[in-house]
Amino acid sequence: YRKAGVHVYSRVSYRDRSGKEFANKLITFQGNKMQPTYELRDARDGYVEGIRREGGQTVYFARRKADQPLQSKAITTPQPAVFDAGFDYFVRENFEKICAGQNAAFNFAVPVELDYFRFRVSRQEGGEVCHMNLELDNFVLRQLVKPIKLWYDTKERRLRKYEGISNINGPDGKSLKVRVVFDYTVK
Repeated sequence: YRKAGVHVYSRVSYRDRSGKEFANKLITFQGNKMQPTYELRDARDGYVEGIRREGGQTVYFARRKADQPLQSKAITTPQPAVFDAGFDYFVRENFEKICAGQNAAFNFAVPVELDYFRFRVSRQEGGEVCHMNLELDNFVLRQLVKPIKLWYDTKERRLRKYEGISNINGPDGKSLKVRVVFDYTVK
């Protein structure tokens, strides 16, 4: 949703093959666009994660299943800090640098762990589409965890494709690996 050309919030609806919603997320962009507040709820197993502002603090919160208590923790994430969909704003702000081949590092909030981790974005290929990897900014850990692959349209600076881990769980309770293709022609 935009108001006077400003991105105010986004609602994301996760649906099964029949079109029935099983999870939803509300992302609110106020202040720093790279650090939105958000809440993801998955009705299938009661999974919840998000970030809220409370008394001037940033609070990470999560629970893995409906029968577990909601855990929360006030966390000061070192700058540059990125929360959830704020990642797209981080890439746009650093687009020329990344597509020129320079890595851009940041601290990414992981509410389900009540923590943040240092990540980096690195260009893999340039051209009309800038192919990037989102990966841990630690050489040893990078060898153990596969990167998230991103393809941005160079002219419009819009995310076209995403491949990698998601914050939606499969039947085994582990994060699903997904491929998302973005179509901006749909209104």
